[in-house]
Amino acid sequence: MNENRDHEALLKGAAMSGIKDLDALAEFAAGLDVNKLAAPVRQSARACLLYGLSVGIATIRAATAKAAAASLDADSVSGGSSSRFLDGKLASRAGAAFANGVLLSGRVQGDSHFCGHLGGVVIPATLAVAQATNASGAKTLAALIAAYEVSLRIGRDHGPDLSSRGFRTTPCYGVFGASVSAGKLFGFDALKTMNAIRLGVNFAGGLREYVDAATEESPFQAGFAARNGLHVADLVAAGVTAAPSALHGKNGFYAAFGERGVDYGRRMSEGLGVEFEFTTVTFKQYPACQWLRGLIRGMAILCKEAGGGLPSDVEIRMNPFEADFVGVRHAGPFTSPTHTTMSAPFTAALGWIYGTATYAGLRNYNDQKVLALVPRIRIVSDSSRRRYEPWLRVTTEKGASFEWQDSRGQGDYQISWDSAMMMTKQLAAEVGVSDANRDNLIRAVEGVEKAPDISVVVGAVCAATAQARIEKSELDRR
Repeated sequence: MNENRDHEALLKGAAMSGIKDLDALAEFAAGLDVNKLAAPVRQSARACLLYGLSVGIATIRAATAKAAAASLDADSVSGGSSSRFLDGKLASRAGAAFANGVLLSGRVQGDSHFCGHLGGVVIPATLAVAQATNASGAKTLAALIAAYEVSLRIGRDHGPDLSSRGFRTTPCYGVFGASVSAGKLFGFDALKTMNAIRLGVNFAGGLREYVDAATEESPFQAGFAARNGLHVADLVAAGVTAAPSALHGKNGFYAAFGERGVDYGRRMSEGLGVEFEFTTVTFKQYPACQWLRGLIRGMAILCKEAGGGLPSDVEIRMNPFEADFVGVRHAGPFTSPTHTTMSAPFTAALGWIYGTATYAGLRNYNDQKVLALVPRIRIVSDSSRRRYEPWLRVTTEKGASFEWQDSRGQGDYQISWDSAMMMTKQLAAEVGVSDANRDNLIRAVEGVEKAPDISVVVGAVCAATAQARIEKSELDRR
């Protein structure tokens, strides 16, 4: 009995502490003024926005993006004030957030953090509401920063336990950011912002079973999270409230999606307003799982050193969380991009054979050169390896051995303005977007803080996607 009372007391104490941290997070989000932030923080936000939109443009031909648009076309109540980027058509705020969330997430190349790919949720949600409310560029950027920061701070100590239970971090945390962003643009005070976070708990979800099944639910999960966040904000605006202990209570979010009694929000308000978790978000050079960036690059480097040929053995040592992550060890058969983009053997083979892993290469399931190498690649779980720092050893058929390790980790992929522009140029070129349209997008995002609204940004995205929808063969004929 005493043990039960002690446990209940600990839970109650954690819940009370969590409520205070949530209060602080809500006050931060509601009061955030982009003009009072340091220049590097504002630049990081612009870089995330540019990169996310560029990935969306490069995803324009994906079947999932077309399916999302078709679902809106079938909805008799669709239509409104926010643009869906696929074709520039107007939709409701929630409809545009959904369609654009699917678009930005359909390539598996969105921005990355250990607890998810939040840009695919918060960018669409923010822009949909900003366009509908005629928000200024500065207010839009403030809402985007608040969305990122709230999502990441709620998830940064909880992500591994949530993932280990089969849940997907992006939609589970993204709904918080989407609701906060919408609330920020609606003019919510701290109390309403806090209610938006609490109510968002009830809309969090999304499973990882699609990886083993080789299906493509993941982009839709991001779209639903963006849409649900907007519905949450609308409900709060209508006066709906939620449990104060929705995150930390004994039957709250952390307990339901993790271990009971663990204070996952212990760092929620740590360094708030001084340190920004979203500035650690990274980009992907390749449209594959973030854990695989280093090994693709490493295999390309080793292939050059070894002089080509087909290795007799490849050993890849990864941090246990990465090596044992769902889908990472999959070595065939390959029937969908869900298989290939998560598979360390497949992406490593691509890196060796072609020096890269492209969108098209990850969708060629019958490449005999790649398939011949896949069985020779071994994935080893190694607790001495830090996250994002794989170690590779290649043994050639002549017995020579070559080694490489990624010693720079995720810091080497941190999104900066320069890296965002680099990826924008790479992605635009891949789908046939002209230099003029590409540069218009870069200028629009670069000047967003001084813009009276975001029409120039949305217009630049839609112009680029309209061009990207044209197949390259048509471009060549022109």
